[in-house]
Amino acid sequence: MTTTERPIVAPRHVLGDEQRVLRTRRGWSLRYHRRTAIIVGVLAFALALLLVAALMLGDYVVSPAALIDTLRGQAPDRRTEFFVLGRRLPRALVAMTVGACLAVAGAIFQGLTRNPLASPDVVGVSSGAAVGAVLVMLVFEGSVDQAAIGAAVGAIVVAAVIVLLTWRSGLHGVQLILTGIALSVIAMAIVDYVLSQVFVASATTAQTWLVGSLQGRSWSDLIPALIALALITPLLIWKSADARVMALGDGIAIGLGVRTTRARWLLLVAATLLVAVAVATAGPISFVALVAPHIARSLTKTPSFAASALVGAMLLLVSDLIALYAFPAPLPAGAVTITAGGAFFLWLLWREGRTRA
Repeated sequence: MTTTERPIVAPRHVLGDEQRVLRTRRGWSLRYHRRTAIIVGVLAFALALLLVAALMLGDYVVSPAALIDTLRGQAPDRRTEFFVLGRRLPRALVAMTVGACLAVAGAIFQGLTRNPLASPDVVGVSSGAAVGAVLVMLVFEGSVDQAAIGAAVGAIVVAAVIVLLTWRSGLHGVQLILTGIALSVIAMAIVDYVLSQVFVASATTAQTWLVGSLQGRSWSDLIPALIALALITPLLIWKSADARVMALGDGIAIGLGVRTTRARWLLLVAATLLVAVAVATAGPISFVALVAPHIARSLTKTPSFAASALVGAMLLLVSDLIALYAFPAPLPAGAVTITAGGAFFLWLLWREGRTRA
């Protein structure tokens, strides 16, 4: 005879108004933040609406009924099936997945360094991935698929150099930002030199890729990013509590029993791999990794990888829609994120200056 395991919610006076714990009869428990859970649900619903809009909008407008029939495998005609399943759905899913990868990587970097300005773009990891991909494409004449390997190697090399150069001071403070900016400048100088040494047609193609674009992305481009998220998500769930404690400082984390060195290395490797996959899939799309974690924290009032991932997916999907339909000719999605993210970065610098003044 089996017994039904009913969840037990811890009383409010134990955890406060925002904290909840679900427990089972066998001793399993799950602590969650009520506000974060609500915000994550709202963000997921908003992202679903954006996905529907991305599938319906365009030069060829798809009606809601036709969209439902197409997703059920009963497309009214081949044209609708081509636009929905062949072009718009894989592109939208790639945008969401790449945006989520970048946002989670940004949240990890900002949490580990305890620096709101830290992100893969600022500290040079994205630039390192760009160098690796460009070298493979232009110098070794590799394919786009092979460029993904170069992007991963470039991101890992830059991350390792950052760790070595900031080993004594730790992954935080002004030294990290200055080191990252210096490495980013060196990386982009290498890219510019390589572009100046190849044929104009090849350089133009590489420059378009360097801005960050989702043009022509298909189902095959989605698979690597999904695999990366599937492999790294369990690690993020496992280390999410440690990451929140480490954001308060190593002294507090060590006092609470967190193995900071191991946790920091695991999270840093996870963030680097996410950046490498994102850059290899869509190019070095800027500022999503910087902006998304800030928006997520302002909504949830606490660090959350899930909220950051959803915000990042929404940001890149909206940016791609704006790039496609808001201008006379389609633009790379990275052009939109650079414009909006640059303004946000200036505002963030101004706010940090006022806070320290």
